[in-house]
Amino acid sequence: MGRLNNKVIIVTGAGSGMGAATTAMFVDEGAHVIACDMNESGLKQWEGNPNIISLQVDLTQKAAIDKISEVVKHQCDGKLHGLCNIAGINDLGYPLLETDDERWDRVIDVDLKAPFRLIRAIVPILIENGGGSIVNVGSYAALRGNHGPSYTAAKTGLTGLTKSVAFGHAKDNIRCNIIQPGGTATNIGETSGGAYHEAQQVLSNILMATPVRFYNEPKEIAYLCTFLCSDESTWINGAEISIDGGMAVC
Repeated sequence: MGRLNNKVIIVTGAGSGMGAATTAMFVDEGAHVIACDMNESGLKQWEGNPNIISLQVDLTQKAAIDKISEVVKHQCDGKLHGLCNIAGINDLGYPLLETDDERWDRVIDVDLKAPFRLIRAIVPILIENGGGSIVNVGSYAALRGNHGPSYTAAKTGLTGLTKSVAFGHAKDNIRCNIIQPGGTATNIGETSGGAYHEAQQVLSNILMATPVRFYNEPKEIAYLCTFLCSDESTWINGAEISIDGGMAVC
């Protein structure tokens, strides 16, 4: 207990799944969390908690990024020590020839452009605070080509963004790492807006043939987010860390 005492950390996707598990664990470890989610009902679980500021925001809108920055400046006295970019959707397994511009843009906007904008907004604040930790949540999809092209491209791009930020701001005592989860028991299918494409069955067949258990629990991601945002990981920067039970080596 107390590994994140007095740290102020932004968590996106805080209304459910990995984001909710991470928010709860951060608070248990002494952090003050700015919990961001598009789903207002998901944020209701944090009502009355004095260590959580809940923000209902659409991260694809630049105004939402500005709002988060303003909350840090005015409600947290400019203090900020970390960011966990967890909010995301997937492309429901739609293959290349059935991926229209709308699907591509939506996945890229949520999974890559929003983290880019938020990192760009908060890095100057982290610099003012003497540094901090940024954790991006990618996907097993960034390590393999067996997901739809928009999701694979977004998560692979997020990996590149992570490494660029890690290199460019190491001098500012800012660390940026990425977690690559395997399948995790969340509601991402629901939040992604529809039913999975039949092509997803090919991936399911591959996964069922591997010798590892497919699904993580969200708390497994939260454990690693906690470590990477704590002072126990100050020498870890630019790392890709898989949490998938060994799926990526199959």
